[in-house]
Amino acid sequence: MFRPGWKMTAFTVLFAPLLFWLGNWQLAREQEKILLQQEYEAKQAADPLPVASVDWSQAGLGFTGVFADGEYDNEHVFLLDNRVHEGKVGYELLSPFVTDSGLELLVNRGWIPLGRTRTELPSVREIHGRVHIQGSIYVPLEEAFRLGSEEEIVTGTGPRVLQDIDMGRIAESLDANMAPYTIRLLPGSPGLEQANWQAVNMLPEKHRAYAVQWFAMLTALIGMFIYFGFKNPRMDQSREQ
Repeated sequence: MFRPGWKMTAFTVLFAPLLFWLGNWQLAREQEKILLQQEYEAKQAADPLPVASVDWSQAGLGFTGVFADGEYDNEHVFLLDNRVHEGKVGYELLSPFVTDSGLELLVNRGWIPLGRTRTELPSVREIHGRVHIQGSIYVPLEEAFRLGSEEEIVTGTGPRVLQDIDMGRIAESLDANMAPYTIRLLPGSPGLEQANWQAVNMLPEKHRAYAVQWFAMLTALIGMFIYFGFKNPRMDQSREQ
């Protein structure tokens, strides 16, 4: 006789659908990352566009290759906090770049290490004169998570540490006609420090591994449900004897 008991039944009914959903969610995330990686590779293989020709209201701009001529604004520098490269914590260096067409870009120049102490900001290499840069448009996949109130962006000279990139507030602080997305520099572009970004923040294989773990837990739960369902009656019979 199969009698798993109400506690085991309730536990299984509660957690089995959750484990099944988590496994399928990870499989869906795997497919998203595969498509994202394919899109990245296709756009990197395409010819870059002049920044002046980009329709910034168009959907699907992420990873689009672009180039521009202009000058860096060395008076305003932003440091995106808590960026990791090869196990070391530092910043991503963000510099405004004024193009010949008058459009201002926020250029991600890559990773730089912390200063000697947390309170001592690192020195930033200035780039002077008119230069030619190439990069790709970075469109965030999701809104940045903020802890507490938004950090105030102050105007003036010197680096400013940011916890996330709010393009609207940065453009307002600079009083600039700024593109809505950052540009990640390609190797060889003037101003690039250490490129530390990748198309996806987690490889598709990891999502599949997580899915296998959730489905394994689901299988174990169902196995326990069946085992104890048949074991309980035998235990009751042994007690009666």
